[in-house]
Amino acid sequence: MSSPAIDRTYLRSIALGYRLSQALFVFAELGVADLLTRGPASAQSIAEKTSADPAALQRLLRVAQGMGLVAEQADGHLTLTDRGRLLCRDAEDSMWPRVRSVGESWHWGPWRRLLDTVVAGRSAFEMEHGISSFDYFDRTPGAGDTMMNRVTDEARQRGYAIADAFDFSSVQTVVDVGGGRGGILAAILRRHPHLRGVLFDLPYAVADAAAVFSESGVADRSEVVGGDFRVDLPRGGDVYLLSAVVHSWSDDESVRLLGRCFAQTDRVLVADEVIDPDSAQMDALLKDLQLMVFSGGRLRSLEEYHELFARAGAKTVRHAPLSRNEVLVEGAR
Repeated sequence: MSSPAIDRTYLRSIALGYRLSQALFVFAELGVADLLTRGPASAQSIAEKTSADPAALQRLLRVAQGMGLVAEQADGHLTLTDRGRLLCRDAEDSMWPRVRSVGESWHWGPWRRLLDTVVAGRSAFEMEHGISSFDYFDRTPGAGDTMMNRVTDEARQRGYAIADAFDFSSVQTVVDVGGGRGGILAAILRRHPHLRGVLFDLPYAVADAAAVFSESGVADRSEVVGGDFRVDLPRGGDVYLLSAVVHSWSDDESVRLLGRCFAQTDRVLVADEVIDPDSAQMDALLKDLQLMVFSGGRLRSLEEYHELFARAGAKTVRHAPLSRNEVLVEGAR
């Protein structure tokens, strides 16, 4: 049972949590973890190598020590902890892309407009920047690079799960709509050598897709097309895939997108997170807020995905789990 003192401490830690988030971002942005992989170093030498003010950096490093990212030796030199090692850029399961993208101004700014979003029911990102998040990244070179790197790393594992969850034996061509740099499609093509794939997304998103396909050894069976799926889609696919796409759009926008897919094919796959609002964990509820802030989208229950397909003139044929919170839903016209 909580007490008023415990409740005050809890609420205070939540209210002031942004300070830790930004301190973590600066630690990652300066590349301190990568520097310390070369061996113990003094705060002064870290400041010199990162072009930081020595006194200011010293104070940041004290916070980093409190977060368990670094440890101080008897001689005052700092070493990297196992937790801090997760912020190295090339670490396995590196947290660097996520921490850095969360701290960038394009991401940080819209959250101050959460009140506006809750009152007006509109995307805070659009109110902050004047355009949608998708258009912002397309028109602002480099702004979404860190996020795209993170999404590409996560996409490969989702791609293998999709490849195993759906029977692609009768499919010749799969069109990955909104597939970013192609991590998901590359994994599917690797698992099923008979398949050809078409990757379709905004030009900024697919800019480095050729390298992803080449690295995966599927470049000869893949095609990259830049375009806007809000307007049109490539033709000729047997199956159209929407992976981690539908959750970024409102119900009406999602129905229109599904309709455009079904205008090209009889089968559409939606891979996305599902949520039970009555029993969802806090991380899922916060992801739902994130979608509301950035795109006006939302997490949905499985039943709500069934309803989207029905509104698009289709029915759900089957669904299969991909991970703890994700499912693959197959719809047929």
